[in-house]
Amino acid sequence: MNYTELAKKIVNELGGSNNIENALHCVTRLRFNLKEDSKANIKAIEQLEGVIGVQLKNGQYQVIIGQNVGKVFEEIKPLLNESSGSPSQSKKKFSLDLILDVLSGIFSPILPALVAGGMLKGIIALMSSLGAFSEGSGTLEMFNLIADVPFYFLPVLLALSSAKKFKVNSYLAVTVAGALLYPSFVNAFEADKNPFSFFGLSVPIFNYANSVFPIILGVGLLSIIYTFIDKFVPEILKMVVVPVLSLIITIPLTFLFLAPLGAYGGIGLANGIVWLFSTLGPIAGFLLGFFMPLIVIAGMHQSTSPIQIQNIASLGYDYLLPISFCHNMAESGAAFGAALRMKNKEMRAAAFSTSFSAFLGISEPALFTVNVVNRTPLIGAMVGSGIGGALTTILSVKCFAFVMPGITSLPIYANPDGTLTNILLMGLSIVAAFASACVVTFVLGLKKSKSQTEEDKSPVALEETVISPVKGKTIPLSEVKDDVFASGDMGSGFSVAPEDNNIYAPVSGTVEVFMDESKHAIGIRTKNENEILVHVGIDTVELHGKYFTSFVKQGDIVKQGDKILQVDFDKVVENGYDPTVIVVCTNAKKDVEVNIAKSPHMVVS
Repeated sequence: MNYTELAKKIVNELGGSNNIENALHCVTRLRFNLKEDSKANIKAIEQLEGVIGVQLKNGQYQVIIGQNVGKVFEEIKPLLNESSGSPSQSKKKFSLDLILDVLSGIFSPILPALVAGGMLKGIIALMSSLGAFSEGSGTLEMFNLIADVPFYFLPVLLALSSAKKFKVNSYLAVTVAGALLYPSFVNAFEADKNPFSFFGLSVPIFNYANSVFPIILGVGLLSIIYTFIDKFVPEILKMVVVPVLSLIITIPLTFLFLAPLGAYGGIGLANGIVWLFSTLGPIAGFLLGFFMPLIVIAGMHQSTSPIQIQNIASLGYDYLLPISFCHNMAESGAAFGAALRMKNKEMRAAAFSTSFSAFLGISEPALFTVNVVNRTPLIGAMVGSGIGGALTTILSVKCFAFVMPGITSLPIYANPDGTLTNILLMGLSIVAAFASACVVTFVLGLKKSKSQTEEDKSPVALEETVISPVKGKTIPLSEVKDDVFASGDMGSGFSVAPEDNNIYAPVSGTVEVFMDESKHAIGIRTKNENEILVHVGIDTVELHGKYFTSFVKQGDIVKQGDKILQVDFDKVVENGYDPTVIVVCTNAKKDVEVNIAKSPHMVVS
């Protein structure tokens, strides 16, 4: 795959670098905030090789790439000019979508550091339980230091990513984070000292190391104050006055109000999760697990990261990560079960590959390219994920550090007290999730269609599901009053006596042929390299485009069902022309069987 070319095409189809307000990526997705959504061509991006899918969620365009997302993003970064990342002219309204977008944008960039620290914590716990480190070992101290740093200084990491999201100076944001971790303040908390006074106001004492929400609120306030002050200070004084006033106002207000609010909110959220699971028990685990595939499809799974990190900071463990772990194993099991059902060697190999990817913790390739496409594996994944979620709740499985939920993260489930019971119970849960998803998928089988199985008798290597381009009565191609088409020399196909003036794309693909003057014929090349020709009327080329209105041009990418033409068939008939709409696959053999899918645009006869 040419990552440079793919990056250029993605940026271009998003309206160019000037239209990209913000760009980042998570484990499998490129995430873009655009200044003008109308400039984005989602259909074109979906057609690109290397793109699994595109979604617009929470005001953010998510281009699903899979494991190579980092390589593509590295090629995208040089394409973004300095204006990328600047605020758009239109302000987004406050909403749940905006909150989820902000949280996702803040946490995605810092995940590598948290994953590294979490993995090392798990390895240390596992090795310690096996007696690999002696008491007071210097090696153990060094490893603990490395593992603890990303979490202890989590406010600093969050300050950097929050500054980028809130469009404020990152060094000032880190200064606010440094204030929350200032030694005398931390020591006051550890010594259980009384709150100190600031201009007569009592400053609550909290330990903000490992905290999540206090610094996010603080940087948000910094952004507002900095922007406000910057409007009124003369240019010659901005360098000194704006930063000083911003910090003098932001840090005290953060200590007095926002940081305690964030701390109480985080503790309350963690306690709420504990209450939910203690009240509903396995029902809560099953429901969360069951709907987890849909949450991932919606692109909302990253928004749970703050909750997971807050739980670990407040409680020392988390209930949600084990369920996410089971979900990935269920996606892996469902794709594995689908592979066992497939007869096509290439499809089977691809399914096994995505199953292994999900096994390692990257579930999107399996979810989008196998499980969603074949439908029944998605059901298997939901059932398996639900069973795994219920089981982790029944067994009280906990996760003691934040890490990506894949088989390599299993060591983090070793209890810091040195016992291995928790890790064994987690192992049992993921086996149950994988096995149940695999069995359900295998028993249900795959949705059989001409485009998804090889049980088709057609000699074409890759089949297409073709819909009628127009509402009307279907006519066998042999009955068309044009010998070239009726003989099958132009390819296998069908024809329709139109009852409506709107012509729709019968397949998804690229417009390779377009009669610009007459507009009576459009050729579409599909992903499977099939060439589908839509020929409107017989001898209508002689009308030179009169009564024809086109909505596409050569080179356009269309999706099945898109409107491509509008024809005044009454006028066509009045001028003595046959209005029959002909659809043929020009690179198919005469004896190829054509199967027409039902669509809103046709009446099957």
